[in-house]
Amino acid sequence: MIVRLSAAGVAVQDVDDLARLHVRTDLDADGLSAALETTGFGEPVDDDTVLLHVEALRSRAVLLTVASDWEARWTEMLAYAERKGWISKDGRSVQVHVER
Repeated sequence: MIVRLSAAGVAVQDVDDLARLHVRTDLDADGLSAALETTGFGEPVDDDTVLLHVEALRSRAVLLTVASDWEARWTEMLAYAERKGWISKDGRSVQVHVER
């Protein structure tokens, strides 16, 4: 799944590919931070990592999926992220890499 962030907003793409969750953007660190705040989609950790709000991501992705087993694979993705330490302590955010 790709989360595309721009100054214009957020778009979620490839929602059925739950093995490759990442953010793609051309924004610099300040622009990325502003886009995350404006969209309510998350918050920056550093220049190459963000915390995405799980419910915001899920609410967009579930509208676009065509896979009948998507919910099960979504749950598996979050469990994997938790085992890797990529889920926030409150369980509301997932840490993902930023590609520019």
